[in-house]
Amino acid sequence: MTEGASQTAAGPGAGIEVLRAPEELDLATADGLAARGCAIAGHVGVLLLDLTSLSFCDARGLSALVRIANQADRAGCRLALIAPQPPVAKVLRICQLDQRLPVFATTGDALAGLTAMPVPA
Repeated sequence: MTEGASQTAAGPGAGIEVLRAPEELDLATADGLAARGCAIAGHVGVLLLDLTSLSFCDARGLSALVRIANQADRAGCRLALIAPQPPVAKVLRICQLDQRLPVFATTGDALAGLTAMPVPA
């Protein structure tokens, strides 16, 4: 799958989308990911941000994740981050964004975990 691409993780109408982050989330890529993520979050029940290929995330990238999270909250969409690489996971921990957004090792873990969580108000 190409960077910024999304795919339906379950059958049509399931309301689950997976959006893959680019290899670097910075000034050049953050606004594009935020726009795509916000648009998707407004139309699905679950949005999973696949961070498996993301090796670098700066402040602009973190801002994009927060913008997507805020839109997901407004739309009643459940959002989770999937498999951040160690350097990205460290940045998420330092900024405490891992406390704002659930982080899971796999898509299956995310789907299981999100179904156990209450729906955002």
